[in-house]
Amino acid sequence: MSDKDPRHTHPQFIETLEKGIRVLEVFRSGQASIGLTELADSCGMTKSAAQRFTHTWCELGYLSKDERSRRYSLTHKALELGFLYLNADPLISRTLPALQLLRERCNLTVNLSVLSGHDIVYVMRIPGQNQTFAEMLPGRRMPAWCTSAGRVLLSALPDEAIRASLAGIEPTRYTPRTEVDGEALFETILRTRAQGYALTCEQVMIGQIGIAAPVRNVHFQTVAAVNITAQLSLWPTEQVEQKLVPLLMEVTQAITVG
Repeated sequence: MSDKDPRHTHPQFIETLEKGIRVLEVFRSGQASIGLTELADSCGMTKSAAQRFTHTWCELGYLSKDERSRRYSLTHKALELGFLYLNADPLISRTLPALQLLRERCNLTVNLSVLSGHDIVYVMRIPGQNQTFAEMLPGRRMPAWCTSAGRVLLSALPDEAIRASLAGIEPTRYTPRTEVDGEALFETILRTRAQGYALTCEQVMIGQIGIAAPVRNVHFQTVAAVNITAQLSLWPTEQVEQKLVPLLMEVTQAITVG
């Protein structure tokens, strides 16, 4: 972690705890298991330090160690933390009925996302047909700049914060149509703010189109985004704008989070 991060200079910040959490966050890469040396390198710590952290997490039940391969994996206890969040957060309980209604009316994948740094995190997912396993699971992170939900969430930030976020990432061209120019992305996000929704076409996956709209609280602040994804072969852009966008706007504008 950067020594310049102002959070780490606060007298109540516990650096050892941050390093321990970093060990669990290594699994964000999608690996099912990881060896000690690779884990230490990924976390930027010594092998002996990584060994102490992994032993502690194993004793607490959040990691398990395969004695033959000597590789570490997450356990169900990490999932239990996710359940506690989903069960307690009023955002989930307030929006779930609307997401279910939206899924029934469009028969497509519907997601609820929140902003996390330069990324979005899917906190609720109601899959459509023919979705992959990964696309069905909540907790997945995706870049904000190239996703419809991410652009909606970024558009709620002040202009200088949007520019700072775009300056803090290195855009990857996922498809030939992925927009990677910083100024063009900034203008697209401002346009999203003005029109009240975002539409992305083949920005992350070839043949995929996505739309998103904000979920707001009682103070009219954006707290999350709902997005719908579809296949271009079945939902051309014009049809998405004519049928899906009004449906999405109708449903999201009826949601108010306290």
